[in-house]
Amino acid sequence: PMSTYKTHHDPFVPPHCPNPKCGYSTPGKPDWRYIRYGFYSRKKPPYTVRQFQCKHCKRVFSTQTFSTTYWLKCPEHLPEIMKHAVSGACNSQVARILGCAPSTVDRQLARLGRHSVLYQRQAVAKASPFVDIAIDGLVTYGWSQFYPYEILVGVDRRSSFITHFALAQRRRCGAMTDEQKVRRAEFELLLGKPDPKAVLKATVEVLRESLKNSTKATVWSDKHKTYPWALKRITWCVIEHETVDSRRVRNSRNPLREINITDMLIRHCLKDHTRETIAFGKRCACSLYRFAIFAVWRNFIKKRRERRCDCSPAMLIGLADRLLTAEDILEKRLF
Repeated sequence: PMSTYKTHHDPFVPPHCPNPKCGYSTPGKPDWRYIRYGFYSRKKPPYTVRQFQCKHCKRVFSTQTFSTTYWLKCPEHLPEIMKHAVSGACNSQVARILGCAPSTVDRQLARLGRHSVLYQRQAVAKASPFVDIAIDGLVTYGWSQFYPYEILVGVDRRSSFITHFALAQRRRCGAMTDEQKVRRAEFELLLGKPDPKAVLKATVEVLRESLKNSTKATVWSDKHKTYPWALKRITWCVIEHETVDSRRVRNSRNPLREINITDMLIRHCLKDHTRETIAFGKRCACSLYRFAIFAVWRNFIKKRRERRCDCSPAMLIGLADRLLTAEDILEKRLF
C-alpha cells in the first residue's frame, strides 16, 4: 500500500474540512472543530477507515478523503498508470499490462491529470522567479485532423524545468482536397470556427505564469509572428526577446536546445502526440491530462540528462532534494 494509507491506529489529524462550501475548507484555521464519527470497512488496505464530521457544516468525511486513492476499488493501479502514461503506451496497452479495463485507465488518467495540474501549480508558486525561459508550440490534433490544436510550453533554460503550458485550438490549414474543404466547412458550420487569437492568448498565459514575480527576464523563441505581440502584453517585467531561426541545426549550441529537447520527449513519451499514430487523443482534455502528468514527471522524477547528470530540473531550482517517485507525487490529495 502507498505511504499515505492510514489505519484507525494512526494519529491522523484532518488538515481542513473537505467541503468547498464550508468556511473551513482551507487549512491553517485554528478554530476549526471536528469530531470522530466511527469507522467503515473496505476490501482494500486500509481495511478499516476512520470517519470524522465537521462541527460547522456537518459534512462527514474520512482519512481516505485526503488520499489520492479516494473512491478507488483498485488503488494499487494509480502509481502504475502514472508510470506507464509517460512510457509511450496508449491506454489500451496500459490496460492490458495491468490487467484492467481500458475505461479504468481512462478515469484514473483523468484523476492523475488533475492532480498533476495542482502539483505543478503549487510547485511553481514556491519557485524563485524565472529569468531565462524559452517558449514554443507543439501542433497536434484530437479526435480528427480537422481539429488541430497547439500546446504552448515554457521551459527554464537553466534547469529544463517546464514552467507552464496552455492549449490553443487552431483551424485546419495546409493542402486539402476539395472534399476536405467541404467537410471542414460543415464542421465549422456545426461547431463554429476556432478563435483566431487562441495562440496569442495561450502564449500570453504561458508568459504570465512563467514570469510571475519577475522584473527582468530573457525570452527565447523562434520567429513566430505571434510571440512579439504576446510579449507586449507583459507589462510588469522588462523582457529581452531573442529569436532563433527554426531551421537552425538543433544541436547543443542552439539557444532553443531545452525547448527542442522537451518537444522531442513529448513526441517520444506521449503516444497521442507521436507522429503518424493511431493512438491520437480522442479529446483535447484527455491529451492535456497526459501532458500534465508528463510535466510533473519531467520536472520531478526524470533526470535532466540521461548521462552525467543525477539531478532533476526541480532539484536544480531547489524544489526537491532528491529524485521523486510516482508514490511521492501521489503522497496526499491536493485540493
